[in-house]
Amino acid sequence: MSEAETTVESETAEVEPEPAAEPEAVVEEPKPETTEPEAATEEPEPVAEAATEEPEPVAEAEPTGETDKTASEPKPEAPPGEPAAATVDGLTGGTIVSGSVKTKATHEIELDLGGGRIGVISQRYWGDDPAVDLTRECVLGEVINAAVLVREDHKGRIVLSRLWAMQQIAWVNVARAAAANEAVTGTITAVVKGGLSCDVGVRGFIPSSLIDVEPVENLQALVGREVQCKVVEADQVSGRLVLSRKAVVRAEQRKAAKAFMETMSAGDEYTGKVVDLQDFGAFVDINGVRGLVHTTEMAWKRVQHPSEVVSVGDEVQVRVKSIQKPKQRVNLTMKLTADPLGQLEVGAVITGRVTRLVDFGAFVAVADDIEGLVHITEMAEYRVYHPEEIVLPGEEVWVKVLAVDRKRRRVDLSISQAIAG
Repeated sequence: MSEAETTVESETAEVEPEPAAEPEAVVEEPKPETTEPEAATEEPEPVAEAATEEPEPVAEAEPTGETDKTASEPKPEAPPGEPAAATVDGLTGGTIVSGSVKTKATHEIELDLGGGRIGVISQRYWGDDPAVDLTRECVLGEVINAAVLVREDHKGRIVLSRLWAMQQIAWVNVARAAAANEAVTGTITAVVKGGLSCDVGVRGFIPSSLIDVEPVENLQALVGREVQCKVVEADQVSGRLVLSRKAVVRAEQRKAAKAFMETMSAGDEYTGKVVDLQDFGAFVDINGVRGLVHTTEMAWKRVQHPSEVVSVGDEVQVRVKSIQKPKQRVNLTMKLTADPLGQLEVGAVITGRVTRLVDFGAFVAVADDIEGLVHITEMAEYRVYHPEEIVLPGEEVWVKVLAVDRKRRRVDLSISQAIAG
């Protein structure tokens, strides 16, 4: 073999492996673009988001002592209000769709979403009870709202969550009620630390101070009751919802009180409850209407402070003196009997009991709620320097009525003239 032939054969031997390297070009084909790797890399992302985002509402709601019923609920690819990637058939994560029940089984139901699209709701995504029998929860043909969870199951059906949709709708209703200052309706589910847990589509918390106008001793009695509450604070991101039943109760009381006030008129008598005492008088509640009994209207005698006559919680008989409807004011009086001063006649000699002594004389009670003054100059025919020279507190004496001033509520008495006859 010639040297040239040997060279050619060597070159051929070196070149021949190159065709064998051709199959390696298959590695350069866009294998990462195939659907299988994408599913492996992209599918966990929604799960990872749910794992990082979902515990936040639980942490915020921890004071209520309950576990968030949607802690295991996977969230859509993007939060509500933000762009989300399209799923199969153009549906986006978080979108609330409606479909009619096509088939139902104990563990899942299928919804006909229209356009040949089929959705599926499992027990886990139906409601509070993950073991609920779905055959008892719906009927064929019934229309159900559900939220898209941005994935398909092994049968190519769109995975839906009725629970998530209910929560999204509930948050919309809560936000609308808060903006309009309207009440939301919910059910008391449990007594928790510091108050009550209330289900209004999402879990809300009613602090003890906002349960009722008056303190509630037995909170357990409210569990299971349907109540109306005003929204105090609502934060969908953190899952925090604070409600006030007290605001609704107070609004209802004010409405009823306003209607009752329209039926009141001067001269009407009612039984009321003393709810507050002030230096100038006592406030009495009559069927939700608060009226004022001034100290001058609490008794025929002089009253220095309302506590001398009544206490908070006492039931008293009152009469309406006047009503100022534009100002929502009602003036009351506890003077229901005739003025006892009208029974006194000037010149009459009567008995009385000494109640107290002062430097200028002695006060003598001659009847219920009637107290007159015996001036020191009217205590004896001779000069008296101190009242205790003649009388002592508690002693009964004869006195003569010298003058009666009903406007100033004053009665002038005399011991010396009574003795002289």
